[in-house]
This record gives sequence, structure tokens and C-alpha cells, in this order.
Amino acid sequence: MDLDPRSTEDRMEAREELRRILLLDEEHSTAVGTALAAAEAEIMHAALKKNIDIFAWTSTDMPGVSPDVITHRLSIFKQTRPIYQKKRDWDDEKRLTTKEETSKLLSAGFIREARYTT
Repeated sequence: MDLDPRSTEDRMEAREELRRILLLDEEHSTAVGTALAAAEAEIMHAALKKNIDIFAWTSTDMPGVSPDVITHRLSIFKQTRPIYQKKRDWDDEKRLTTKEETSKLLSAGFIREARYTT
């Protein structure tokens, strides 16, 4: 499914209402359907809490992921002239959020700065 936010196609949605389940705190939670029977929901909640160590909450929780799996490469024509985009002005909140997320990815070793001659 194309996840482009500009897409006009219908997106998949939950069949039922979802209920938030706290595993550790607000940041470490998940959601389950409300149609699940109370006994089954309790069993699922216990199983999730028991196996909480296998969740990857941040990129630093995934050491050892092969770069072959996570590396993105652009297929470009070497004869093509580069086109430079204009600088985007973001509000303070978006700029701060972007900086924080980039710092997290840099510290986890998931991304690195690219150096170009131009």
C-alpha cells in the first residue's frame, strides 16, 4: 500500500475502536481492539508485558540490524544535472522536533552525514 500522505486512495483503518494498553508508561504502550473478550485481553496484556524486552521503542533498541536491510540508495543517472531545491522555512516546533529525531538517529548509528563536493 502506498503510504504517501498525498494519496487519494482509501487507507486501511481498524475494524473496531482501539483501547490503549500501558506496558511500562505512556511512551511504552500499544493498542488492542475493544471487541476482544476481557479474558483474552488480559492474557494478551500479560504476554506483552512478559515479552516487553523484544520491543524496539527507539532506533537504539535495534543494535546489529544489517545495513543491507536498512540502507536506502537512490538510483540516479550520472549524466543528469543536479537540481537544487530552495531552503524550506519551518516553524520552531517542527525544526526542534526534526533536530531531536535526527540526533537520535545519528547517535544510534542509523544515519550519517553525507559529504558532497558541491
